[in-house]
Amino acid sequence: MSLISSTSIVFSLVLNIKCNFARNSAKSLLLRKYLGAVSFNNITRIAFGKRYVDTEGRIHKQGEEMRSIADNRLRFGASTFRWLFPLNEEEFAKHVARRDRLTREIMENHNVAHQKSGGAKQHFCDALLTLKEKYDLTDDTIIGLLWDMIHAGMETTTISMEWAMAELIRNPRVIQKVQEETNV
Repeated sequence: MSLISSTSIVFSLVLNIKCNFARNSAKSLLLRKYLGAVSFNNITRIAFGKRYVDTEGRIHKQGEEMRSIADNRLRFGASTFRWLFPLNEEEFAKHVARRDRLTREIMENHNVAHQKSGGAKQHFCDALLTLKEKYDLTDDTIIGLLWDMIHAGMETTTISMEWAMAELIRNPRVIQKVQEETNV
């Protein structure tokens, strides 16, 4: 990701927060929503080489589907704990089928692009597809690895950024120093 595009993403995030806060000044601001959007965009860019949210905050159709799938995983609970929490097996099967369909579509697009260009890009999906035959990876294994990366990356990044923001709020001297360093 170039510095210019990274800067524009952060700038649009700050602008979006300012606009929404100005409209709802009596309400508290939940940063998790905004930070989640940034981490979603970053992790999908790493995994698939594509941004699903533009600098205006609009989400691409495929990105909406991906975000919905990611949010539903939390609703179903991690599949690891299915024995602990009751689960509607039919709904869970639909969720998995929807996730697999979308991911296979993305993988197929990467395969077509690879064949046209004659080389792999530098994205996690492309790396896995390139190594598929060498390490005998199945599509299901690749799908699982991609979604593990998406979920782990989104949650970890969002929580870390949220914690950092809370620490900044608790330390006005540090906020001032950050503002000076970033010319805000």
